[in-house]
Amino acid sequence: MLIEALGILASILIICAFMFKDIRIIRILDAIGAALYILYGVLIHSFPNILLNLFLVIIQIYHLIKLSKEKNSCSQDSDKSELKNRQ
Repeated sequence: MLIEALGILASILIICAFMFKDIRIIRILDAIGAALYILYGVLIHSFPNILLNLFLVIIQIYHLIKLSKEKNSCSQDSDKSELKNRQ
């Protein structure tokens, strides 16, 4: 029963992720849901489930890091342009 609840919780998180417009929230919830599916896969001894969701977590983390770097880059560019405008 607890194992099934874990799978249901993972499904709910992944479904809820697509209700948001912010791509960061979507990726975070999807990564958490996929991580829970990995645990679920371990508990039911399902290698394909573990493998698929492991790749999904890696992909989501990669994109979150990429988004974070882009945000920092834009922020730095904005700071530089403000500094130039003041001079």
